[in-house]
Amino acid sequence: MVRKLLLGSLGLVMLVCTVLTAAWMSLRAPATPAGRLLATSDAERYLLAAAREGETDIVQGLVKAGTPVEARDTRGFSPLILAAYHGHTRTVQALLDAGADACAGDSRGNTALMGAAFKGYADVVKLLSAQTCAVDQTNRLGQTALMFAVLFGRTEVADQLRHQGASPAVRDASGRSANDWARTQVPDAPVAPAGPTAQAR
Repeated sequence: MVRKLLLGSLGLVMLVCTVLTAAWMSLRAPATPAGRLLATSDAERYLLAAAREGETDIVQGLVKAGTPVEARDTRGFSPLILAAYHGHTRTVQALLDAGADACAGDSRGNTALMGAAFKGYADVVKLLSAQTCAVDQTNRLGQTALMFAVLFGRTEVADQLRHQGASPAVRDASGRSANDWARTQVPDAPVAPAGPTAQAR
């Protein structure tokens, strides 16, 4: 009796292992016309690539299929950061609608808003600056989106950010403010750096 029970239990364990192995192999198999699911790592790579290229329909399909919207590459870039950096407004909106975190930065703390400000994509900046993140959120060097905008001469974006409440007086780790960076870009910028003299006025 005991022997039969042991053999029965062993057979059940082997059956379960076989089923689990088959399920695992099916997940790792390439996609087929029948619609087999991609492995999570492959799906994440496809999502990141689609976001970078602005393939909004593919992004939406992958997210709907369960691919994590906060997937990351080796540099910490998320789909939202990549879409924003490359100026894909529709893709950015789709990712935000899917719950992408606009406040999350890459491995250096740079956010999607900072990337869009750096590149000068006003439409993308408009979407991202309307999110719940602090408009003066900083990266690991203490830099803000406004600093990127003024340093690279993105006047329209800089105006947008100021309208959203971005402060030109915030200072980064080097002690420079957006006003200082603006003077670096345009030597005769009319706004003086914040300091004791400016405060006295």
